[in-house]
Amino acid sequence: MRRKGALALILTLAMLSTVGCSTPTTTVETTAAAGAETQQSGGSASGKKIFRYSNTADITIIDPDKCDSVPDATVCYHIFDGLYRNVDGDIRPAEALSCDISEDGLKYTFHLREDGKWSDGQTVTAHDYEYGWKRLCDPASASATSYIGAVLKNGAAITAGEVPPEELGVKATDDFTLEVELETPADYFLGMLSMCSFMPVRQDLVEKYGEKFGTSADTQVYNGPFMVTEFTNGRFAMEKNENYYDADAIHLDGIEIKTVADNNTAVSLFESGELDLVEVSTDLVEQYSDKVQSYYSGANDFAGPNFRNPIIANKNFRLAMNYAIDREEYNLLAHSGLYQANQRYVLPQVHGVQKTYGEEYPLEFFPLKADLDRAKDYLSKALQELSISDPSEIKLRMVVTDSDMATKEAQIVANMLQKNLGIQVDINMVPYATKNAMLVPNNDEYDIIMSGWAPDYSDPYSYLELWYSTSSYNYLNYHSDTYDGFMDASRTTKGAERMENLFKAEQTLLEDGALIPLQLREVRYMVQEGVTGLSAYFVGLNYNYMYVDKQ
Repeated sequence: MRRKGALALILTLAMLSTVGCSTPTTTVETTAAAGAETQQSGGSASGKKIFRYSNTADITIIDPDKCDSVPDATVCYHIFDGLYRNVDGDIRPAEALSCDISEDGLKYTFHLREDGKWSDGQTVTAHDYEYGWKRLCDPASASATSYIGAVLKNGAAITAGEVPPEELGVKATDDFTLEVELETPADYFLGMLSMCSFMPVRQDLVEKYGEKFGTSADTQVYNGPFMVTEFTNGRFAMEKNENYYDADAIHLDGIEIKTVADNNTAVSLFESGELDLVEVSTDLVEQYSDKVQSYYSGANDFAGPNFRNPIIANKNFRLAMNYAIDREEYNLLAHSGLYQANQRYVLPQVHGVQKTYGEEYPLEFFPLKADLDRAKDYLSKALQELSISDPSEIKLRMVVTDSDMATKEAQIVANMLQKNLGIQVDINMVPYATKNAMLVPNNDEYDIIMSGWAPDYSDPYSYLELWYSTSSYNYLNYHSDTYDGFMDASRTTKGAERMENLFKAEQTLLEDGALIPLQLREVRYMVQEGVTGLSAYFVGLNYNYMYVDKQ
């Protein structure tokens, strides 16, 4: 335990034996200062308990099948309930009271609670899950997270348009029984069921609102602890859902989210009591060192090369870029050395077979310091293969979110590539939603995109499935028969053999220079005194506000 002021930060690594995966979790405990008033900052004149925090970009969607960013997923986690819920690193039954699993691990039968209600009073049924999962995989839905459904029987074939959605391995045999068939055994499947993509969806509302479904507070219904009351540019609000079956365990009356792009402004709002939680950029950490806490977010950041560009499609050129990056210097310049420079792709902290993946499969693939000799050697080979006489002829377009920190990171990477390789890199700063919309296959709007990934569940597969050739999220347009082969093998093997196939897939990805690893992210934040019950997750979302209370 580590204390600063009145805040105590407890880091725990919970092994989820039920689902064969682990979820490192940070639980924030705060103690109100002596003589603190009953109404804390972020409350309201009516005395209601309202928890307020900020995002750097607007919430874009409240459709569980289309929540493909951490901010959106965090909201969806609080307004919907799935079969299971991740609570303090433990996968617990939510709307599933029990589950029967066949001996071969291919068939799951879920028995649902009968007191689950939507916010409009209708009962949540197994049919809502069947419809939602089929909609997730249906290519007509254009869900960016449809690749997640590949774990279900015929899921990948449906997403590819080869099989109709009706043949997905999910069926409601009655209102409260859901039968699920998997493509291959997956020890981590129950852990996946806390994800937004596997939450129920009301077919009648999708048919009523069409493309507008989930784009406003009144085009959605909610079966989770909160429901949306305001969904506008710059502001998002939720209030307690009294129809929630476990409403008595929810202490907050509501949650409000403000969009604040500038971190200095957000910190000022925190200091004035207008926010209960604020993340702190690395350049402000020293100034607020007596209040700042931290947790390991599980996110890895990388520069993603787009293989649709013929120059980037050249393997030697991609390796030249990788060896031209000084990861230690990048971390120092961008974050004062407070993040961890990254030499691989999959996070070492995710679960392996008996220990963490990193303990069982250690890897330091790319050097921390730039290796200019190797970079120039790969560049020379690339120029020859591409029939380019001078590297200055190469001009790449780099896309990045228009926040100050993201722009700073992009400028550092671009400067290193220009200085060490002699190429040209133009940076295009776009709003978060615009950049997010670019993350689809066959997009020619960028040559390099500053990106990152946080795991949906604690398994290497959560990182590696993105770059399978037919993945709906393969926005780098990477294709490797070798990589696909290892991924296919991981789906039909178990234990150490499965993990070995995943490790070989990761090695293949790095040997191909398919992306440029940069850093592992650690989040610094401050919480107002008197706030209790806040958890920060390693998997799937930033924070869990479900059980937050305010003195």
